[in-house]
Amino acid sequence: MKVIIVGAGIGGIVSAEKLGKLGFDVTVYEKSKSLEEMRYDWHDDVSPKIFRRLGMEIPAEHFKKRSWTFCSPYEKSIREFTQDESDPDLSIERRPLNKMLYDRAKNYATFVFGQTVSAPVIRGDKVVGVVVDGKEILCDLVVDSAGVYSPVRTNLPSAFGVTQIKEDEVFEAYRAFYRRAEGSPDPKYTNKVYMKHLGEPGISWTILDDDPTLVNVLIGRIGSLDDKTQKEAYDYMKAHNPILGDEIVRGGYKVIIPVRRPATRMVANGYVAIGDCAYQTIPLLGSGIASSMLSAEILAESIGANMSKGVVGDELFSLKRLWNYQVRVFREYGGQHCGVDVMKRWLLTQSDEMVDWMFGSKILSNDDLIKVASGNLVKIGVKDAINKVRAVGLGKIGVLLQMNAMIMKSAKAERIGRNIPKSYNETAVRNWESRLNGIYES
Repeated sequence: MKVIIVGAGIGGIVSAEKLGKLGFDVTVYEKSKSLEEMRYDWHDDVSPKIFRRLGMEIPAEHFKKRSWTFCSPYEKSIREFTQDESDPDLSIERRPLNKMLYDRAKNYATFVFGQTVSAPVIRGDKVVGVVVDGKEILCDLVVDSAGVYSPVRTNLPSAFGVTQIKEDEVFEAYRAFYRRAEGSPDPKYTNKVYMKHLGEPGISWTILDDDPTLVNVLIGRIGSLDDKTQKEAYDYMKAHNPILGDEIVRGGYKVIIPVRRPATRMVANGYVAIGDCAYQTIPLLGSGIASSMLSAEILAESIGANMSKGVVGDELFSLKRLWNYQVRVFREYGGQHCGVDVMKRWLLTQSDEMVDWMFGSKILSNDDLIKVASGNLVKIGVKDAINKVRAVGLGKIGVLLQMNAMIMKSAKAERIGRNIPKSYNETAVRNWESRLNGIYES
């Protein structure tokens, strides 16, 4: 049986290896002209747990991530947290990571570079191929790894019900590594991330990491990032961080990533969305490498399990069979991301003064900040609530009540997400989808 993977993103490459090992005829179409042109010229944080889970070596081009320092919108409050040094996140170079994954996959799949997929090929209620440089190429399964605005997913019939993204659910970010200003003193805080920077809905950061000659800069906003906003953020950080110079050494361009819960419909007959295409990132931070790799493993395991049961032919890639993949995604991490999406949306509605106070007070403990930074839910028990009331004082009890209401809503979203129907039934799935989406509309 023939599988076409659209886009050689992280999820797409890992899927190519895993599905090829199952015996499928796998072809990957990537619009970049070569492997060297693919991906980003920077490093990103990845938990080492994902490499252990997939039985992979950790790429040599990495370093241990330092603890974050959170800053309020105008830096009135600064909080540093201490991460778990026994198993810290790693910052891994994207291009060597892609090369490692590609070298693993190329023996099990054919990679075709420099060809653009523009649309799906539909026959009745099934995806049966894709249009590549104007030519229809048919297959038994399309794995869509073409990113947040995939031309395959966005051109699926609405009757398929595959989730499409909204403008306020994407994050446009500028990323660049600047030459460190000559003679600048070592900063007190090396990893500064500004929450709601300058009162805008998004984040910025200024990081001095493994290479002491470079300053890692990100400026990102929900929806879109215009040049004026980008310049204002950069000018502010340059004025408040003497290490930041003007010469760009690496990066220097914008990317768009999803920052929302996973798609409630990421499969159809003959079709699977993976990675950014299925919004498999941490909604608060946009990190998606580990989620994409795990989803590729889950996809292969789900298909392999059906094969071991004797499922063959068109039934193997039917909506009802592929639904098993989505169920496992939501139960393993997607439900948690649903809760984090609630936290993200709540934080973006808070005033600058409120964010200043939250980071300056003791309402958020070190453990709370660690959970936020790693994309986990903050949960407050009775004992924790009493201690927080004592810490913040009765004068701010209203704030704590608001935060607690948000946390309860987050927990509800997580619970609904994990309670995804085990087997595909259109009525049951619609009801589940309605309950989950209703959390974000109330």
